[in-house]
Amino acid sequence: MNSPYWDTSCILALYVTEPLSRQIAALASKEKQALTSSVILEYEMTFALHAKEAKGEIPTDSAIRVLAKFQSDLRKGRFLLAPLGQDIKIRAAESARTALRNDPPLFLRTLDGIHIATALQLQSSELMTADKRMANAARALGISVHEFS
Repeated sequence: MNSPYWDTSCILALYVTEPLSRQIAALASKEKQALTSSVILEYEMTFALHAKEAKGEIPTDSAIRVLAKFQSDLRKGRFLLAPLGQDIKIRAAESARTALRNDPPLFLRTLDGIHIATALQLQSSELMTADKRMANAARALGISVHEFS
């Protein structure tokens, strides 16, 4: 069985205090391998942390420090980030078509579609997410989901 796939909503909760942080951290700590995600995780972490800082959800000037910690963990091998190649592009297009044919249609956000396509391409054992919309779409596309709520 392949490793679980970790969405940004879960990884972010490992670095900033959120209602689900303890639950996510407990499960992540049980993983013996690097946490698997997409290379887009790096971009999403950057945008999400700066947005949290701008909204006052984390202290001023902390986004840079948290990003440095994330980058350090990345260099240490805590995360395995799948590249965004042609295989993922094809799988994402297929996922979008399938989601829109669902009854009712599921409107995937672009980055969610990339995460789902990556999880499918990697044949991940399940998708770890705190994003209800992504969880619903992943289930409809045949992925086992561990939804934190």
